[in-house]
Amino acid sequence: MPLLEINDLTLEFGAVSESKRALDGVSLSIESGETMCLVGESGSGKSLTALSIAKLVPTPPARYVRGSILLEGRDVLTLPDRELHRLRGGLVSFVFQDPGASLNPVMPVGRQVMEVLELHRPKAATRAEVCRLLALVGIASPQERASSYPHQLSGGMQQRVMIAMALASNPKLLVADEPTTALDVTIQAQIMELLADLKQRLGMSILLITHNLGVAAALADRIVVMYAGQVVEMAPALALLSDPRHPYTRALMESAPELGVSTARLKAIPGSVPRLGAFPSGCRFHPRCSIAAPECASRDPSLEQWPDGRKVRCPFARKGDAV
Repeated sequence: MPLLEINDLTLEFGAVSESKRALDGVSLSIESGETMCLVGESGSGKSLTALSIAKLVPTPPARYVRGSILLEGRDVLTLPDRELHRLRGGLVSFVFQDPGASLNPVMPVGRQVMEVLELHRPKAATRAEVCRLLALVGIASPQERASSYPHQLSGGMQQRVMIAMALASNPKLLVADEPTTALDVTIQAQIMELLADLKQRLGMSILLITHNLGVAAALADRIVVMYAGQVVEMAPALALLSDPRHPYTRALMESAPELGVSTARLKAIPGSVPRLGAFPSGCRFHPRCSIAAPECASRDPSLEQWPDGRKVRCPFARKGDAV
C-alpha cells in the first residue's frame, strides 16, 4: 500500500454558483522511501496539491468537490479535527520556501524546535534532543545556535532550522515546497544535498515542489508535471528528463539553460499559465502549444497510462516526431 495516494482530487474556490476550479482530477501516489517532485510554472497547482495532503487549504473559501487523499490508508478529507491535528506535523511535515517568514522572530530557534517536540514527542522534549536535531541538519555548534534568534542566522541556516523542526516529529512524509527559492545557488545545493542525505538516513518519503528541473533531476525518483490544475505527465525521473513526451514538459526543458552551453537567447514558452477561473476550453495548454491541432480547442484529453507506466495527457504525444 502506498504511503500517500491521491485519487481524483478536485478543489474549487468560491460559492457553488460561481465556483472556480483550482485542481481538477489530480491523482498520484508516493511509496515509502520515495522522492517525488512536482514541477510546473507558478499557478499550476503544485502548492495547493501539497497543502491538501494535510487539508491545510482553508474551507471556506475552498471546497473539496470530490476525490480522496489516503495517508497510510486513511482518508484525510474525512478525518475529524483532532486526528488532523495529530497528522499535521506528525505523520506529514512541511518545509516552506521562506524560513524568515515562518520562524518566530522573538523566540530562540531552539525553543521553536522544542515546541514541536512538546507537541508530537513530549517524552523526547529535551535540550539534548533539540541539539541533536540541529546537528542532524548540519548546524555547527548546536548548543550555541539553539539560543540564537532567527535574525542572527543566515537564510541557509534558517532553512536548516525549519528542516530540523519538520524532522522533530519523525514524519514519514516530508513536503518541501520550494525550499531553496530565496537562497543563493551554493546554499541551494547544500540544502538539496541535505534532503537527499536525510532521506537515506531516516528512510522517509519526500514530496518536493519546484519549478527547477535541475533540482528534480538530482533528487527525484519520479516526476509529476502539472499545468493549470491538472497532471499532464508522470514518469520515472530518468525517463521523463531524457525523453519528455508532453509538449509542456518538453517546452519547460527547452526553456531551461544548459550548463556549459552558450546561447544568445533562451527559448521561452509564449503566454502564461491561465488565471484561476479562466482556463481555456479543451486542452488547457493548447493556446501556448506549438503543435496544437484544431480539435485541441474543444477536446479535453484524459491522462493515459502507457505500457511502460508513464502517464501523459496528450493524444499527439505518441507521434514521436511531432512532439
